[in-house]
Amino acid sequence: MTESDTPATEAATLPDEDRLAFPDTWKRFVRARRGQGKPRRIKLDAEAGRAFLADHADRARKRLDLAGNREYRNPGLAFLDGDPDLLGAAAVMALASPAVTRTQVVNRPMFDLVTADHGLPFAVAALAEALTFQVDQTGPQNTLRLRRMALNSHFWSKLLQHKEINDVRALLAGASDADYAAVVAAVAQRRTSPAHRVTASLLIPDEHAWMDEACAEHHRHQPSESCTSLLLEVVATGPQLAVLGVKQIGSPWVQAAEIADLLHRFGGEAFPAVAHHLDGYIDGNEKKILFRALAAMPTDQAVQALLDRLDESAAAGFAMEAAANFPRRTLRLIAARLPDAGPDEQKRLSALLYADPILLEAALPETDEQTRAAIATLTAEHRRLPEAPDESLPRLLTSPPWTGAAREAVVIKGLTPPPINRLVWAEGEREAWSEEDTYGMRHYGDRDWEREAQDFDKRSSRSQAIVLALAPKAIAQDLLPRWRIRDQYFELELLQRIVVNLGPDAVEQVAAATPWDASMREVLLPIANLTAARIAADALARLKTMRAFALAWLDRHAADAAALLVPDALGKTKRPRIAAATALRYLASTHGADLVNSAAVQYGEEVAAAVAALVDIDPLQPVGVPMPKPGAWASPAALPQVLLAGRERGLSQEATRHLITVLALGTPEYDYPGVAVVAETCDRSSLARFSLALFEQWLAAGAPSEDGWAVTQLAHFGDDEAVRVLGPLVATWPGESRHQRAVTGLRVLGAIGTETALRAINRIAEKAKFDRIKAEAWDQMEAVAERLGLTAEQLRDRLVPDFGLGEEAALVLDYGPRRFRVGFDEALKPFVTDMDGKPRKTLPKPGAKDDDLLAEAAYRRFAVLRKELREVASEQVRRLERALVSGRTWRFDEFEEHFVRHPLMWHLTRRLVWTASAVGGPVAFRLAEDKGCTDVDENELRLPGSAVVRLAHPALMERGEIESWSAIFADYEILQPFPQLGRPVMAFMDEELRTGRLTRFEGITVHVGRLLGMTNRGWSRSEPLDGGVEPGMTRWLKGAGCIVIDLDPGILVGAIDQCPDQTLRQVVVANEGLGGWRVPEPVRDFGPVDPVDASEALTALANATGVS
Repeated sequence: MTESDTPATEAATLPDEDRLAFPDTWKRFVRARRGQGKPRRIKLDAEAGRAFLADHADRARKRLDLAGNREYRNPGLAFLDGDPDLLGAAAVMALASPAVTRTQVVNRPMFDLVTADHGLPFAVAALAEALTFQVDQTGPQNTLRLRRMALNSHFWSKLLQHKEINDVRALLAGASDADYAAVVAAVAQRRTSPAHRVTASLLIPDEHAWMDEACAEHHRHQPSESCTSLLLEVVATGPQLAVLGVKQIGSPWVQAAEIADLLHRFGGEAFPAVAHHLDGYIDGNEKKILFRALAAMPTDQAVQALLDRLDESAAAGFAMEAAANFPRRTLRLIAARLPDAGPDEQKRLSALLYADPILLEAALPETDEQTRAAIATLTAEHRRLPEAPDESLPRLLTSPPWTGAAREAVVIKGLTPPPINRLVWAEGEREAWSEEDTYGMRHYGDRDWEREAQDFDKRSSRSQAIVLALAPKAIAQDLLPRWRIRDQYFELELLQRIVVNLGPDAVEQVAAATPWDASMREVLLPIANLTAARIAADALARLKTMRAFALAWLDRHAADAAALLVPDALGKTKRPRIAAATALRYLASTHGADLVNSAAVQYGEEVAAAVAALVDIDPLQPVGVPMPKPGAWASPAALPQVLLAGRERGLSQEATRHLITVLALGTPEYDYPGVAVVAETCDRSSLARFSLALFEQWLAAGAPSEDGWAVTQLAHFGDDEAVRVLGPLVATWPGESRHQRAVTGLRVLGAIGTETALRAINRIAEKAKFDRIKAEAWDQMEAVAERLGLTAEQLRDRLVPDFGLGEEAALVLDYGPRRFRVGFDEALKPFVTDMDGKPRKTLPKPGAKDDDLLAEAAYRRFAVLRKELREVASEQVRRLERALVSGRTWRFDEFEEHFVRHPLMWHLTRRLVWTASAVGGPVAFRLAEDKGCTDVDENELRLPGSAVVRLAHPALMERGEIESWSAIFADYEILQPFPQLGRPVMAFMDEELRTGRLTRFEGITVHVGRLLGMTNRGWSRSEPLDGGVEPGMTRWLKGAGCIVIDLDPGILVGAIDQCPDQTLRQVVVANEGLGGWRVPEPVRDFGPVDPVDASEALTALANATGVS
């Protein structure tokens, strides 16, 4: 097998697919072997060895005198007296070390000394002998005993990846032939046991016969994994590797040096070892090392392994490397997978196919007919329009500003920033910070502050911070330099009080107290001085999580910031120079170049000219954001072509590459102006298709976290189809430990802003399994509603989809030669009829005579419609029942618009009884077939638009009225979507109202699952106490306190089934919930109680306990 130094660089030139495509960056890891490259130069230091022996010879003599070392005493003492005793040299090497540790197994100073005094052959032979010793420390450090190691000893692990052993190998790799032969001869005489034969091969791995013998013998002795791993470091042939078997590579951890050397020695024969670790517990970096090795191996197994893992985040890039190295092999293996590949895998394989032109342009014509036919199924839909010439495109898509050469930095020394040091408060901010409180502060109300100052140095760092926050300013200022910040966590509220008390003088210490949490830096917002300016500038330039703070600080202190940062922007030190320049450019782009130039003029004409040039940049140059580096998965060739406005030409792959960068730059936090340029240049629907394809390609590549911009880019051109893909993922990502990604997805849905996007957010708020993402979605809905001047529920009324039911054409599914009409029954289940009204069991699949495109699109549309309708129907039923329980009301004109005239909600609304305010009091009504209102006597009602409508709750109706309405619904065979007229009604008993005790429910034991079911009916579980036990449950009542249940033994959080039976020890009505295990005092003669609220609370409790 031959090794290729560089892969093929020209698409038209096919590489040799039997070569090892060894990565250039790994050549530094290859261990030295004779005849393979130039070995490292090893410098021996005999004098260091003499000094070492002088310091430790007495220790070695004492250890040799121990009874356990009797066998080595005389040889060791002879060596110490100057005799060339090889066994003695080995014993002294082992015993002269100060202690036995992982790094002192090979006594390098002694090896250097022995080499100088007795020659390399003697020294290597002595080392081979010394490595067979197991040094047992049985007491104090001087109590060491030498034992010969068996192959199953754990002590071999101390030799793994040992630098000194590698140094000896490098020394032998560079030795002359004569010296090497002498070393081999000397060591050969010591190969007298299995352990000796192993150590000989470890030091002299190029003696292949020795290695064959060591491997064969090793296999028979049930060796330790460490011993196997040591030999795995040095074996050189496939048969040797096969004899050893594979348990781990060198060490339990995957390291680039080990894998590189293994790959260099074995090429494709290293596959079993690499594949073994791929299935183990390894992190992302370790996986990349293994993938890189697979991409270099000229075997079907290796390429297949990468294809098997294309859904993992790191695999796509390395699969593309393998495809470039072995294009014909890759095409053949892709073709073989296609018959069984699902849609997602086909997308991944298609991306790989177009990742490098060599596959389709050069390699595909060289493959067999079967492969070409299979690949054609992937390329059939990959049609491209003529590419637009560069001159017809904006410069952003041909030579964007980030591709040009960086300007040479201008350095002007001797600049001193102005002594700005002040506080600038936002309206009400200082007052709010002054009232902040945190644990421990309230205990400092009345203090002898002079005494506190005397004891200041004795206090903990946090107690010191409280003193600085609360003490009189004069005292606190004197104490500030003595504050021991250390690695202590300080609450934001505490730091805010320090800033209120001490102002900008405390900025150095406050900044030092906020390293653990970027959000804490907001405590610096009011402070305008050089330290705060530098922190904000650095945050803008480098720290994504602190960008919001940086922008807020710069916007608040724009003029001061410009004046303070000019010296750094023209300074010599690179990092603060880049940070300050970034901040000045941001200020110029946001607040105007005049503001920055005015600040620079204060420093003189030369500085003013340099700063003017510094901030005079291309308006499309990104400022204050890191430049994204899209991963290999984002290959333009694998994505749909983006068409220009007019749809006659499309972007080239190079222009598409720049487009991807533009999309990645713009985020909800950074409104990159280049996005508007793209929107003006390209076809909007084409951009929407491309954006979704880019997102799906990211998902297919395993959703690599470093390319999280693939989510945010959907905010620019994502449409309703993108919402349908993104929405369900946002709901499930928290369960995959991706909460922050889910929050980003929510923000993207909000940025898309269509009704479908808002419905998706609402669905997450209603149905997501994870409380934190539900809360985020609720917050988004509240924010949108507030922006529109609505309540959240009013917004939800407006977001119910109509599925096109109001448009006759939208109810028709067109197959070309035949068409079908869609209708909905009372349960909101879709049904299908022919155009003449003849019912069909279901929508037929497209047939041979149908129009392919029309029929397939119509069939897919019906499938989506059926799924979405089922979800929306159940969601609206829940909303209506919630409205019944909560007593929500509508103006009658709102009710008509969003319920009566809505083609979907109408079907639910007509199956319920409603009440409306009228002159004579509330009147109940239903909706007739003609959508008019009729009362219980079937008389038509005409209600004014200002009438207030709510769902009729049986707790507010007379029994006779309920029976009359029930009879009407039975006559018309109307099924209600949830229990309304038949809903149980309960009320507090007189004794319960008088005493506040609900004794009818006390003493009952129920299964915990029945109690948990009450949480869907307005009941909440109490906060867990120590040990994770929730002592009870609470149900708040409108205007009358709450019902409190005291449980025995309580609900165990995270282990509910550990205490399945729960006894309701006490049930009371109180003004507060449970305070720990303390049951609040019941409220006597409480009331009045809302009858609906009381009924719902008591009914849920009765259902759980079985009390009627």
